[in-house]
Amino acid sequence: MSGDRMRAAWRYTSAEIWRPLFKQFAEDHPDLPIEIVRTMLVRRRMAEIFVEAGRYDALDALRADAATYLDSEADARTALRRIKPHFFESGRAISILLSDISMALEEYDNPDLMQAYMDLVAKLLERHALPYRLNAAPLRLVPLLNGEMDALYATLRIKAAENQHLSDALTEFEEAWERHMTDGSQTNTRAAIRTAALLAENMVVNASDGAENEFTRALNRMRNQNRFPSNDFVNIFDRAYTFANTYPNIRHPGNPAVVRRDLRREDALLAAMVFIGLSACAQDLCVD
Repeated sequence: MSGDRMRAAWRYTSAEIWRPLFKQFAEDHPDLPIEIVRTMLVRRRMAEIFVEAGRYDALDALRADAATYLDSEADARTALRRIKPHFFESGRAISILLSDISMALEEYDNPDLMQAYMDLVAKLLERHALPYRLNAAPLRLVPLLNGEMDALYATLRIKAAENQHLSDALTEFEEAWERHMTDGSQTNTRAAIRTAALLAENMVVNASDGAENEFTRALNRMRNQNRFPSNDFVNIFDRAYTFANTYPNIRHPGNPAVVRRDLRREDALLAAMVFIGLSACAQDLCVD
């Protein structure tokens, strides 16, 4: 994930999101700047978006004077201009803020406002090639896997469109991945790997068209029918699945003897690459 790209894009939000939005709704909702700043500095959220106090005097001053900046539209615009990219904990923090703002705008009960905001955020993501997908109702920026991996993931959405079980597995993975990207704790990293493994299990068993009812047998069926270019290739998926089952507290209590170190963020990415890649290709691998 490229959090720095999202931070860099923050510099353009004034010209590409806030000014156009404020101008379009200046008559109907003149207090929009105040509500945006309130969401940044006052509203409570699950994840903190700014760095800790004491890092930047300017940010500390904004926090201390938050009430002052909510007195008028002009003061709110001033505060908004003073929010700098390096004030944010990460690029992901900015994406959380943009989602939070969407929830705040819902209180206006104006579909045109919500659509305008979503369109402006979508254009920002596209213009700056930011690694997020925009979900609507409610608006949420979902972190993408890197490059072609996300293109593969997009095929899963198509394949699961008519299968509620697979669709639920996708949603569970997305939510776990988002928590992992927001907070890469051991618990969230395990959950990201677990849901990726469960997604692969669902996709492979589904691709076997009911011929097998669990991952290992379904994968062996594909192996025996020469669906993979070599046994070494299928062994990658088999070993990754074994890892998810034996590393403690990913899918099962596991075996503490296998542990060499704690999990890191890149471990979740590697596991996702294996499992998402297998999931996306499973249907095609089973086609004669």
